[in-house]
Amino acid sequence: MNPQAHHHLPLPSGPGRRPSTAAAAEVEMDPRVWRRLPQPLLDRVLACLPTPSFLRARAVCRRFYHLLFSSPFLHSHLLHSPHLPFFAFAVPSAGHLLLLDPTPQPQGPSWFLLPLPIPAPAAGFSPAAASAGLLAFLSDASGHKTLLLANPITRLLAALPLGPTQRLSPTVGLAAGSTSIIAVVAGDDLVSPFAVKNISVDTFVADAASVPSPGFWTPSSLLPRLSSLDPRAGMAFVAGRFYCMSSSPFAVLVFDVAGNAWSKVQPPMRRFLRSPALVELGGGREGPGSARVGLVASVEKSRLNVPRSVRVWTLRGRGASGGGGGAWSEVARMPQDVHAQFAVAEGGRGFECAAHGDFIVLAPRSGPAAVPVPTTVLVFDSRRDEWRWAPPCPYVGHGLAAVVAGGGTGFRVLAYEPRLATPAIGLLDATTPVALHGMHG
Repeated sequence: MNPQAHHHLPLPSGPGRRPSTAAAAEVEMDPRVWRRLPQPLLDRVLACLPTPSFLRARAVCRRFYHLLFSSPFLHSHLLHSPHLPFFAFAVPSAGHLLLLDPTPQPQGPSWFLLPLPIPAPAAGFSPAAASAGLLAFLSDASGHKTLLLANPITRLLAALPLGPTQRLSPTVGLAAGSTSIIAVVAGDDLVSPFAVKNISVDTFVADAASVPSPGFWTPSSLLPRLSSLDPRAGMAFVAGRFYCMSSSPFAVLVFDVAGNAWSKVQPPMRRFLRSPALVELGGGREGPGSARVGLVASVEKSRLNVPRSVRVWTLRGRGASGGGGGAWSEVARMPQDVHAQFAVAEGGRGFECAAHGDFIVLAPRSGPAAVPVPTTVLVFDSRRDEWRWAPPCPYVGHGLAAVVAGGGTGFRVLAYEPRLATPAIGLLDATTPVALHGMHG
């Protein structure tokens, strides 16, 4: 096998930029060494590959291709492959996802194209949430909602039982693990054919140790009074609790899954916030105990001598543990020169936001005039305290240029990690893989 067969995006050209000597002089491993490796050892090496690299390596031989159907290999890949803090840009009318890899690389962030496992435009489903390699698609029709869970890599599909409450456009939260699935569908109750109210929340729980094992809907709980949920804002899940934003006035709603109860936490500077979004910072497979609730929002105090900015806070104290209190601590603020460019791209229309690991992505919503692609996706690296623009997306011919060029109707940004193995979907009645699609890029 030739390691040079892996496809890498080319380095950006520029004055004075040349590839390093080490990159230009890659050393090929003697094929005789690979032939003499024991198969279990070779499988262990492949299990340590990131998902995009393994999908490219499947083309080497028939045996590598069929590893995707091997349960022991999938289990090993789940344990040993590196965590990938990707972001998925999705629109209901597109049959593909655009994946952004924000990790620092010589050529900067990278883009991938990933086909959706369902014909989204024809099926009447829209992307609503993501967790542990699974994407959740919610039915568009009003009434009892259908929630589909899918692994776009293996194209496994599973449907949750029909939702017990009739709704219009509810807010969806998803938390999946290796042996459990928790899905929350909140608000927009259809109290009549012509009226909706934010009244109740339905929670679906499936666990390998539960009875019945395929999962069940728990008794509905009541939302706090005067709740106003935005389905595009989604939910963040940290330490057994879902967090979502309520507007008019702004408040953070906290749902304790075990207690089936809600509480409220006041956000910072709530009278001056615009486009607030709750996100999960940190965490991931490498450090789930470090996950914390984050709030990303624009701050506008026109009557005070405070410059407009985009800020990031984290929640500490009782609020982070589900209590009614808690303190917000500002951890980052967008530099003024970056904010000036971002404000031009955003044009006062707001932005979509998601966080994955140490990275936060901000994407301005669409407007009447398209904004150039290089200035519309902003990445914040919290570990390096660094703000940088994502490069132009090369997949402008796949009907998704509007996603990166400012949105399009109903576009979403989700924290998505491409995984070969998503054992939690086995708790449901999943279909067998119809076709295997890798990520292009």
